[in-house]
Amino acid sequence: MFGFSFLCGMNKMPASRNYFQYLLRSKGRHGIHSAFVFDFVDKCLTTKVDKNFISERKKWVKKSLLDNEEFKITDLGAGSKKMTVFRSVAKLVKSSSSLGIYGDLIWKIARHYQPKLILELGTSIGAGSITIKNAAPDSHLITVEGCDETLRRAYKQFDYWNLNKITPIQASFDDFLTQPDTSLYDLVFLDGNHESKATIHYLDLLMNKTTDETIFILDDIRWNDDMWNLWNQLVNDNRFHVSIDLGRMGILCKKISQAKEHFVLRPKIFKTKLF
Repeated sequence: MFGFSFLCGMNKMPASRNYFQYLLRSKGRHGIHSAFVFDFVDKCLTTKVDKNFISERKKWVKKSLLDNEEFKITDLGAGSKKMTVFRSVAKLVKSSSSLGIYGDLIWKIARHYQPKLILELGTSIGAGSITIKNAAPDSHLITVEGCDETLRRAYKQFDYWNLNKITPIQASFDDFLTQPDTSLYDLVFLDGNHESKATIHYLDLLMNKTTDETIFILDDIRWNDDMWNLWNQLVNDNRFHVSIDLGRMGILCKKISQAKEHFVLRPKIFKTKLF
């Protein structure tokens, strides 16, 4: 009964953002001609997440869910649809997209490609940073967060995990990206603003800070119609020759040497649930 109600609820969603339609369209490695995407499906997505990390992550989540002290958020983006301006470590952990299925996806990408310099726009409580650094410990991660109170609590999580080669920066994304900088990022994770106008602006600024091989991860591409329309705009953007729809997240790569292609893939196959 629950499954039927769930699917009916999804059918009320605009077809373009319907997760059920996404599942029907998504496929595995068969029929993929792009060498990069075939490798992504055949090797990256099949990478086993480290059991020790999974165990430690469970302990960390359990500990974090006990921290219910609320603090005021300064939200420079679109904000959460579910939370007020007063939040806690527990609430931020519960709402994090960098845990569970898609946290594992981020871990697999970082582990498989071993990027040297990584940029994360949207630190939040630090779940994404923790995931990336555990997968690629030799990388240098720069993570940017607009809210000083949130970042102060993220510091504590980094200390808990004993992370190194990580540079947390308190700034708006626009202020950070417009600073003179010759760095070239190998991996960019955008998870801090759910407005299309702002997101495309950040991507414009990142064009000269990334290479042909840079992997862009966009979270919440189905957040609302605005973000979904942006995603479709990016799929058709000639600056990105590879685009991959993974359900909640989207992958973009320049890869100008290959023919422009779009792929709809599942990050994982589940026996009992859709996501």
